[in-house]
Amino acid sequence: MKFIPSRELRSNPSKLWKILDDEEIVITSKGKPKAIMIKAGDDVEALLKLIDQSLAQFAVEKMRLSSMKSGKSKLSDKEIEDEISKARREL
Repeated sequence: MKFIPSRELRSNPSKLWKILDDEEIVITSKGKPKAIMIKAGDDVEALLKLIDQSLAQFAVEKMRLSSMKSGKSKLSDKEIEDEISKARREL
């Protein structure tokens, strides 16, 4: 994985295409990661579907860890049902 400043996209895009043949690229802005570039290959739709699934799994894992930190992972079934009912009433 190689970290490249966003200005490289404008000034030297051919360099990025060469790097993508061998590794992933993290595009940075002011030193902070903003995007990830990967080689697309021939089956772009399948790759995008896999990326979407991975992002969803990542989001679920973050929620699970947050729940454990806050103590909400220890709620009883009744407490969970009460929270769901409350949220539905607020809609």
